[in-house]
Amino acid sequence: MGLVLSGGGAKGAAHIGLIQALEDNEIPIDYISGTSIGAVVGSLYAMGYTPKEMLELFSSKDFYYWQTGEVEDDYYYHFRKPDDTPEFVRFMVPLKDSTDVLGAILPTNLINPIQMNIVFMILTSQATAACNGDFNNLLLPFLCVASDVYNKKPVIFQSGDLGDAVRASMTFPFVFKPIMRDNVPVYDGGLYDNFPIRPMMKTFRPDYIIGSSVAGTSKVPKVDRSLYGQLASMMIGQRTDYTVTRDEGILFQFFFDDVSLLDFDKSGELYDIGYQRGLSMIDSIRLQVKRIVSPEEITQKREAFRKKMPALTFKNIIIKDVSPERRNYIEGQIRGEGEKTFDIEDFKKAYFKLLKNSKIKEMIPHARFNPGTGYFDLILDVKIEDEIMLAFGGNVSSSNANQFYLGLGYKSLSDYAVDFNLDLQVGNAFTGFLFQSRVEPPYKFPIYLKFIGAYNYHEYFESKKLFIDNNLLTFMQQREGYLKLCAGLPFDTDGKSEIRIGYGSLGDKYFQNNTTLSNANFDVSNYNLFSFGTSIEKNTFDSKQYPIRGKEHYMLMQFLAGNEKYTPGSRFSPIQEESSNSQSWMQLFGRINNYFEINDRFNWGYLVESVISSKNLQSNYTASVMQASAFTPTPHSKLVFNEAFRANQYIAAGITPIFKLKKIIHLRGDFDVFAPLYPIQRKEYKACYGELFSDIAYMGEASLIVRLPFLSVSLYGNYYSFPARNWNFGINIGYIIFNPKFTQ
Repeated sequence: MGLVLSGGGAKGAAHIGLIQALEDNEIPIDYISGTSIGAVVGSLYAMGYTPKEMLELFSSKDFYYWQTGEVEDDYYYHFRKPDDTPEFVRFMVPLKDSTDVLGAILPTNLINPIQMNIVFMILTSQATAACNGDFNNLLLPFLCVASDVYNKKPVIFQSGDLGDAVRASMTFPFVFKPIMRDNVPVYDGGLYDNFPIRPMMKTFRPDYIIGSSVAGTSKVPKVDRSLYGQLASMMIGQRTDYTVTRDEGILFQFFFDDVSLLDFDKSGELYDIGYQRGLSMIDSIRLQVKRIVSPEEITQKREAFRKKMPALTFKNIIIKDVSPERRNYIEGQIRGEGEKTFDIEDFKKAYFKLLKNSKIKEMIPHARFNPGTGYFDLILDVKIEDEIMLAFGGNVSSSNANQFYLGLGYKSLSDYAVDFNLDLQVGNAFTGFLFQSRVEPPYKFPIYLKFIGAYNYHEYFESKKLFIDNNLLTFMQQREGYLKLCAGLPFDTDGKSEIRIGYGSLGDKYFQNNTTLSNANFDVSNYNLFSFGTSIEKNTFDSKQYPIRGKEHYMLMQFLAGNEKYTPGSRFSPIQEESSNSQSWMQLFGRINNYFEINDRFNWGYLVESVISSKNLQSNYTASVMQASAFTPTPHSKLVFNEAFRANQYIAAGITPIFKLKKIIHLRGDFDVFAPLYPIQRKEYKACYGELFSDIAYMGEASLIVRLPFLSVSLYGNYYSFPARNWNFGINIGYIIFNPKFTQ
């Protein structure tokens, strides 16, 4: 008896239920053919998976990661994650073929192939070895169908690498990235044959066929307006005949108008429908299929086939089409010096590390069993391109937060991995330049050296208006230029630690009162500082602005030393004497920011932040407050100069309730309290410390957030306890992310 399984995306879970019904009633399955999801189900069954195991796989978190392209938390690798920037889009512009810029900008697939490239190797390589590349020698003879769109014909896979065959058969155009066969890309078999009954009859000649089609629609189909639904309507199954005549066998036809291509979360429900439909037709099938096969016999055959599968352990690494230097770097990341063999878990960790922010564009792994060694050879088809990264972004705002961002990057990979990045921001509130160069040696236990050069310029305006007035007086300016050298090490998979040394030249310009005459000049405080410190951070946030799940834990301990020089701006300055003084201090900064999912509609988060410092006060009150650490938990608070939320030592905390109105639309509240240990207070124009916890301040903000894949839109209203009646309302479109300050 031959079983024919159609394509149809997540609807294919009904195939599994039907197979279970046939097994439970001792109906033999001798051959199997499939297209797309039918190829996935059919290959799993032919490899010895039970229907229950297939359903568990479809319903698992792993399967979610595979079909979305997301990387699971266990392999999240923060060590190579680039610093957050306010970019909306980034393009990789090829240097060798500058005419292919449009091809570099336009995506060829919607889902990142990073997971799919490795998962088919993991699922199928042992079975490919057990059958020696002949699908007739699987637990059940198997074939699947893909499409050659260049020659406009179906492609039948009966041998070779089982993972490549199934991957080709289910590569839905524009959604998944195709694989190459004889230098021609092959796509989903549903384009030309979504129900491979004719290949089944021609190849295996079964005496009876059971067909299962999940590609049809009811007489009054619902219009699926999603991108996947429209692609499926245009492309899949247009040329397919789903007929099974009475002489040939029986057809199970399922109509699931409310199930889309990737609705795998409905697998259990669809499995049950397939199972019940199968049971309803068992008597009819038994009239034609007299032979029976017991569950014990099926179990014995599965166990016998599984014993033929060698363990997925690797010895040799074969890397195609790369230079010897690049080969050494990649192999050094996978296998440590002196290690002879490694398992799939070792490779998975190295695989996701290599593809995290590196010059390697794609890595397609294959496992080929080597009888001579008794282990698998790991064969890597690595795509490395010479490209420049170009990124654009910023923020459009109703306040003084209009920013433009431009990013440039270049990556080099030979004996060492080297990244160069240049960021430029220009705007009302902030203008900055940041250059970073990072070098990573080819060691399995990674380390990097990073050089940073930065220039930052902040302007603070005195404004109570919603929309920015270009004639408003700038009453404070902060400039800083600095150089830093950092050495980094991974800290678990979701963190890293750094040791850093730096030198900075800082300059503050300010008026010391709000009644300064228009012809008065700024007072100026200049600082030359040396810093040495170490940091530890962990970050699994799901978004670089307005996250709703994940954690950020950060601690920085540093020593700073240098001098301050104060220069009065004019005869109107309240402090007329120039002054200069030196100081050194230790500073410890810590932040814990966590977000949790309570249910499908509600998340909540909390924030605890603290600075402990031995820093002395500066020459005057304004200089002291400007150089104090600032508590800025919201995007808006990063734009305003609020002396009530600045101190040399403080403890701050907040809570964040989040109501998920839709998947991308959230109503968010941020409610924070700031408690300076010893607040900086004004004594005439000098500074002094107040009493312990004597000036506690509060801020609260409510925001309606739309988190799009490339930017966020926020409509907000907030309140600060100082100054009195300080309400603010506005809208931001983009990201408010500035360069780090010298002391951060």
